Amino acid sequence: MYTLVYFILAFVLGILDGVMLAVMGYSPSEAEAQLVTLGNAYSLVTLIPTISVGVRRLHDIDKSGWWLLICLTVIGILLIIYWACVASDEGQNRYGSPAT
Repeated sequence: MYTLVYFILAFVLGILDGVMLAVMGYSPSEAEAQLVTLGNAYSLVTLIPTISVGVRRLHDIDKSGWWLLICLTVIGILLIIYWACVASDEGQNRYGSPAT
């Protein structure tokens, strides 16, 4: 659920960034140079919670949280997406009891 809300808010903020930069009169080349936008600020604020949710999900399927670093590769992103869709372990694993 966290990921869905995160992506919806990021999408809406991206649209708002585009609209606000257009209203302020920036051309597309000048708008790309803007580093301080709502989308970037939102990503920075939610960086730690996003990492912790990803680690918790990996622990639910009995994987180490260090596997999240595989996202730095193209193939790794596909693996993380697959693991996010796999059902959690039914019983207790080495990381504790399943999330309720």
